[in-house]
Amino acid sequence: MVNGNQNEPDSTSEETRRNRLPPGEGFDRRSFLKIGAGAAAAGALFGGEAAGAPATRHLEIVSTGETTETGDLAVDYEFTATGEITPDTGNGRNSAESNDAVVENDDGTWTATGTTGNGFGDAYTVTGRVVDFSATGAYELYLDGEAVTVDDLVAEYEHTIEVLTTEDPSELDYTFTTTGEIEPNYDAEENAAGDNDSVSQNDDGTWTADGYTGNGYGDTYYFDGDLTDFGPVEDFAEVRVDGSAVDLSRFVSASDSEPERHTIEVLTTEDPSQLDYTFTTTGEITRVTDAEENAAGDNDSVTENDDGTWTADGFTGNGYGDTYTFEGELTDFGPVTDYAEVRVDGSAVDLEQFRPEQRTIEVLTTEDPSELDYAFTTTGEITRVTDAEENAAGDNDSVTETGDGTWRADGYTGNGYGDTYRFRGELLTFGPDVDHAEVRVDGDAIDLSQYEAPEPTAVVGGGEGYSGTVPQSEADAVVSTRGELESALDDASSGDVVYVEPGASINVPDRELTVPAGVTLASNRGIDGAPGGEIRADEVYGEGPLQTEDDVRVTGLRVTGSIDEYVEFDRPVHSGVTVKGTGCEVDNVEISGFSYGGVKLQEPAYVHHSHIHTNAMGGLGYGIVCNQEGGDTLIEYNEFNLNRHSVASRGYAGYEVRYNHFGEDAIAYQVGTHRPGGTTLEIHHNTFVPTLHLNSGEDPESHVSIRGVPDDVADIHHNWFHNPQEPAPGRGTESIIQPHVEEFTNLDYRNNHYGADEPSDDDIGCP
Repeated sequence: MVNGNQNEPDSTSEETRRNRLPPGEGFDRRSFLKIGAGAAAAGALFGGEAAGAPATRHLEIVSTGETTETGDLAVDYEFTATGEITPDTGNGRNSAESNDAVVENDDGTWTATGTTGNGFGDAYTVTGRVVDFSATGAYELYLDGEAVTVDDLVAEYEHTIEVLTTEDPSELDYTFTTTGEIEPNYDAEENAAGDNDSVSQNDDGTWTADGYTGNGYGDTYYFDGDLTDFGPVEDFAEVRVDGSAVDLSRFVSASDSEPERHTIEVLTTEDPSQLDYTFTTTGEITRVTDAEENAAGDNDSVTENDDGTWTADGFTGNGYGDTYTFEGELTDFGPVTDYAEVRVDGSAVDLEQFRPEQRTIEVLTTEDPSELDYAFTTTGEITRVTDAEENAAGDNDSVTETGDGTWRADGYTGNGYGDTYRFRGELLTFGPDVDHAEVRVDGDAIDLSQYEAPEPTAVVGGGEGYSGTVPQSEADAVVSTRGELESALDDASSGDVVYVEPGASINVPDRELTVPAGVTLASNRGIDGAPGGEIRADEVYGEGPLQTEDDVRVTGLRVTGSIDEYVEFDRPVHSGVTVKGTGCEVDNVEISGFSYGGVKLQEPAYVHHSHIHTNAMGGLGYGIVCNQEGGDTLIEYNEFNLNRHSVASRGYAGYEVRYNHFGEDAIAYQVGTHRPGGTTLEIHHNTFVPTLHLNSGEDPESHVSIRGVPDDVADIHHNWFHNPQEPAPGRGTESIIQPHVEEFTNLDYRNNHYGADEPSDDDIGCP
């Protein structure tokens, strides 16, 4: 007998369609609908990651006509499926052979064509749905071994669902679930599904559609079975199944309409203490402002994040706390400190679960000789590793917690060595990025170019926390007596460090000591809270105890004169540091007790992070006096108190005075200039507290006096003046005055705050 699957000439037997399919009608309306609505999108539906894995079935087409000796092949067939079709060549009598073909169509569907007969058949594995079937001749169909009809094989979806919006504008990001298969209708005349709509089969056999629509439009799908879930339920959302509106209220559960709320208390257990905290939850957070104890306040805020979570940002301390309610779960809290306690619904939370894993950072130098004065910040706590076998952090390395809850390390290393720390959270900044610096986090080198350098440390007045301290280990000479100090300065050359021993107090009553060009005169002010070694002048001699040549740095010292209270004018007079060279820097010093000035500038200089006070003689008594002609001086991050004038100019120079704090005691105005009025005077981001002038007894009195007219401008902005009186020309008692004019001349003022109440703008006043 001839194998019925041989490729023999077609028989002339009568065309028939099994199960009453008329000859020649390869695609009926139902099949066309299924292909048009679903098959064209099958590539997106079944090939993409969003779609669930479609079912794979086994299909057999078996001829039932009479057998012939010539092996007439009486059955010709063609069928199309939404997924891949694979010929089954190992199915015995009913195996696909070479005269059977399978192709993938441009729309992502697959089509098989073949011929069989003479009692034999063909078989295929089919992924997805069969959306069309046509054949001639006598045959039977078997799906997974069971006989089926064409109507069974090519079945319509049971329902149509439309997800509509009734408002414009509107947005609806929705999902719905059914017990049977879902297929997007990409060809609906109105409200067709789009590329942003997807379907997937769930592990439990149900199907879910995930879509997005809005602005009065909608999406359409086919599905089998029942609609079991839809959300979200919005006033502008309408769902129709087979043309009838669905009551969406049945999909709103009690838990949806009234989500469970929890109470969270953020408490501190020590007094004094400060806790600047944040916490995050999966659901909405609300402040409780009327709690009998530990009510949240105006300094506590709540925001919804882009991912739908919520975050509270608050501040408390001194044994008090804040209270909130929230939905969902608590997912994060920080910082985790010994004195912070969090309770949810009355039960203490184990905060260790929110403490970030501790990491190691090594700051290394790769060249010898080299110097690296560095800083970095992290989101979590930093601790120095002082017992590392190599590259241990030292006394010249400091760690501080900043006001915004981040942490900062400031250190110094070099000559092929390095420093080691541990930290929690993420590395935020590092600087400087230089060729001889290498940083390793958990052993891996990082690309420093991706990090910005930290902002300079804002430690007003210097001292503890100041990042620019000089450790004793850098000293070329350490001195504790006047003789040792004189000898070391005489012998020093550019680049040397002469170090006043911590705890030393060296009296220089009858000397004017000169710091040679390029030399640093230093001590340990601020290192582990140290006050710094002292150079004092118990008697007045010459211009004062210290004078500088070019490029000198004076840092970390106390320089003390004999005045400890306000005195009337008398002669002789002297100053603490007299700057006679160019390019000099005075930083992190405490200077007090001098009759002429704490710092007298004969050349422009940089004076910063210092505490300058009690230079309190009538007629003179300057904290810093600019006596030079021309040039600009920068004065920043200093603490001033009880000087006659804290910053003054002889009238021929310019200066920038910024980020300084002027304490509660003042003999007269705090910042000003003599006539003719100087060049460019910039006075900004300072806080002026004293309103009482000790020499006049008036309250309030002026903070800034521009005597004369600047060549360029006196630009005065973003200051906090405790004197509530706004500026006025003439010699009055207003916060800013210009005594020798009837109208302000070359003087601009703006964005200042007047009065003792705290400004609402954080950008006003000193840090």
